[in-house]
Amino acid sequence: MLSDIKIIDAYSTIAKKEISLGEYTRHDFGHVKRVMNNCEKIAQLLRFNHEDAEAIKIAALLHDIGCLSGGKDGHAERSAEWASVYLQDKGLSQAQIAKIIIAISEHSGRAESVYGKILVFADKIDITAERLLPNGLLIAGNRQYGHIKAVDFTIQNQTLKVNFISDGKIDIIEMNEYYFTKKVYQSIADLSLCFGLSYKIMIDGAELYL
Repeated sequence: MLSDIKIIDAYSTIAKKEISLGEYTRHDFGHVKRVMNNCEKIAQLLRFNHEDAEAIKIAALLHDIGCLSGGKDGHAERSAEWASVYLQDKGLSQAQIAKIIIAISEHSGRAESVYGKILVFADKIDITAERLLPNGLLIAGNRQYGHIKAVDFTIQNQTLKVNFISDGKIDIIEMNEYYFTKKVYQSIADLSLCFGLSYKIMIDGAELYL
């Protein structure tokens, strides 16, 4: 599915539209692939079986495709509707498809399903400079993501550790006051609670006490 020209073209159109509309962040193919990689890694860390790991990656691939037919508002529901049709002939069980659809539909808020919590986490932590559009650098709080070069996470001793790696110029206070940052931290807390983990949020290896 990752090489399906229909999906590639859809995200290419989304990318062009977001630039023309002056949006703050990208919902393009690059973002989708990073979310897929995050899903794959968390599935490995949690020792998911192959079927579940692949299904979560599919949810990541399709989670923003609803931006094609509208803006960000309501895109989770449109993505779920698009996926429900697209996946019917892809050799998946109806149980798998149902889990994927639910996760996609939940990803803009606080998810209830296991797949959904993983997708929300994988999506929300993609707040590197690579994600920002030019207008995003003009918004207080959001602009601080421009100083984040990468995000690393692991699970050690039943603790989910998420480390935001910066260029050393980040204003942590401003970033933490931004509404979306609170969603990022909430996604970490929700995923940890789901799997009985504690968690640590770090910037350049220094733990944040929130």
